Amino acid sequence: MAKLPNVNNRTTTQLFIDAVERWPDKTRWQVPNGNSWVPVSWTEYGNFVYCIASAIKSMGYKYPDKIGILANNSIEWIYAALGIMVANTVLVPVYAGNTHKQSAYIINHSDIKVLFADNPEQVNSIPLPELKNSNLEQIVLFSGDPEECNVNIPVRSFTDISSAGENYYRANPLLIQELARQPKFDDIAYMIYTSGTTGDPKGVPLSHLNLAATSSDWLQVNGPLLPDNVVDIHWLPNSHIYGWGAIGLGNIFGFESYLSTPLNVLELLPKLKPQVFMSVPAYYEKLYLLATKSSSSKPKQIAALKQLTGGRIEFLLSGGAGLNAEVKEFFLAAGMWITEGYGLSECSPTLTMNRRDAYRFDSVGLPFPSVKLKLADDGEILAQGENIFSGYYKDSKATKAAFTDDGWFKTGDIGQWVDDKFLKIIDRKKNIIVTSGGKNIPPQNIEQKFGAEPLIEHLLVYGDSKKYLVAIVTLNELLVAGWAKQNKIKYNSWEELAGSAPVYQRIKNTIKAVNSQLASYETIKYFQIITNHFTPQNGMLTAAMKVRRKEIYLRYKNEMEALYE
Repeated sequence: MAKLPNVNNRTTTQLFIDAVERWPDKTRWQVPNGNSWVPVSWTEYGNFVYCIASAIKSMGYKYPDKIGILANNSIEWIYAALGIMVANTVLVPVYAGNTHKQSAYIINHSDIKVLFADNPEQVNSIPLPELKNSNLEQIVLFSGDPEECNVNIPVRSFTDISSAGENYYRANPLLIQELARQPKFDDIAYMIYTSGTTGDPKGVPLSHLNLAATSSDWLQVNGPLLPDNVVDIHWLPNSHIYGWGAIGLGNIFGFESYLSTPLNVLELLPKLKPQVFMSVPAYYEKLYLLATKSSSSKPKQIAALKQLTGGRIEFLLSGGAGLNAEVKEFFLAAGMWITEGYGLSECSPTLTMNRRDAYRFDSVGLPFPSVKLKLADDGEILAQGENIFSGYYKDSKATKAAFTDDGWFKTGDIGQWVDDKFLKIIDRKKNIIVTSGGKNIPPQNIEQKFGAEPLIEHLLVYGDSKKYLVAIVTLNELLVAGWAKQNKIKYNSWEELAGSAPVYQRIKNTIKAVNSQLASYETIKYFQIITNHFTPQNGMLTAAMKVRRKEIYLRYKNEMEALYE
């Protein structure tokens, strides 16, 4: 078991500086380079971060100036992010998968003054008219030639500002220690934009106190489960609070983290044999399917799972969405406990978590030690605690709507207590369907029952003010193609296969089986398979891979309404 560090009354900056001093020669990062890896020690890590922080200070930026990063995951992203925070300026990550218009909105709304970006192509993709009233003063490129950027503000290379920062740091050797003393706990450390299901994203400023409170709670609950000398694979998006939290956890415990991508992370598991793995549910579900399809023998399935995960796993964390209980039970049978909880960006982000010694897989667990929860009269989950943000950036109306008159944060989720202590999520409050017969139906409660059907990628229930429910279905192309091959179904295109009678009958049988578990007014009467997919790029999913229900309803309204004809 790893020794629990003391994070109380410590800012992210102070914890990072302490870690650099504690493990100077230890490897923190393994960076891919072709077919090999380049190790980065804590000393090298610290020097890169301090050079960026020094460059930011040399340019005259200070709290509460906002500095953003619009880029894909890279070691430079991490250096820049920590450098921004060490400089006591406010980090604003911008998800690289946003539409160009969404990125421009966040740059404008957040008052970003300096933007780190991947390359000239990414910079040139941002619609310039959208930035005409922004506070953006300069751009820093992680790669590429600054002269290729078609913008009317200064553009510098990452190498250039790193070098300038190094010179400034050498001339001011006490700068970093001085910066570490500056932040107040009420100061904003980090501002993330929520990928809301409707409207423009909202800025969620999180203070040093918010981050410290959630870190302390997290360590109390999960710290004893972490082993010493951890090897893990970092692949979650840095710009998402889950990915940023994974970096912070590794910094606190001194992980040796291999940088990966969503495309190859599962391939690396059996090769790198990590003790810790943090993921969204989709990858656990994929591992589950691969293991269970490998054999009809449960012991052989478990052996397959251990081989797929490298055989050394001691701690698994799932976040971003709910994970099917069947998957959690299977991993547990293999001796691999998956920790899962619940939270929102506004809560830094965690409110509850199942514990290894106190859990229910049909719940999201117990409240964190410093968190207070209660249910409103309509079942909405209300929260209080030092981890709760103080309000949305430049949006007093949304802030007022987010809190009760007596100061409880309104999560927008409907919950219920199980065994008087475990919290169970029923649905999003605003997503409840009210049928023409007056029945209140949480659609997510129905949709999650289709998690065991591997051919279904997404199933969305529809039926507000209608007599009955219908659904639209998207399919997993890879798994459907494999199933068709096994069943010797011939086809010439994906559209032909998705629209074929055998596929339709398979989905119909699945819906019939789920309907048998539901009240009559909850059953799905008709459905339609669509050949497209829901993705963040086409606006049907948020950056956190959650469905934008209203966007989908709007896009496919004709198809769904046709099911009532």
